[in-house]
Amino acid sequence: MKNKNDGFTSIECVVSLSIICILVYMVSVSLYNNYFVLNNNISKIEMTNIAKSTLDYIKDSIRNNNISSNYNDIETINNYEVKKIIEKDEYYYKCYKVVIEVRKNEQIRRLESYVLQQ
Repeated sequence: MKNKNDGFTSIECVVSLSIICILVYMVSVSLYNNYFVLNNNISKIEMTNIAKSTLDYIKDSIRNNNISSNYNDIETINNYEVKKIIEKDEYYYKCYKVVIEVRKNEQIRRLESYVLQQ
């Protein structure tokens, strides 16, 4: 008579399946977190690009004497709220402070710069 140890192999299978399930769970959680971080970074990059291009446009307008007074405006670009503030600096001749704020939900990108009018 031979004794079979079928119970031992089934316990091994259950343990190996539980280890595999834990590893798959860990990989899936890390992939989900990477996906979330990637989407968040894409939004931040897009906000920064909008702020920079708006700042460059306003700088050119000030340098070419198209803007000569204080200015405050809110605009919507691609579901982002863009706030533009231009203030004439009273201590310096033809110097303007430009503030660009891009906001979506709770994320904010803010760029500040000074421009001299020619």
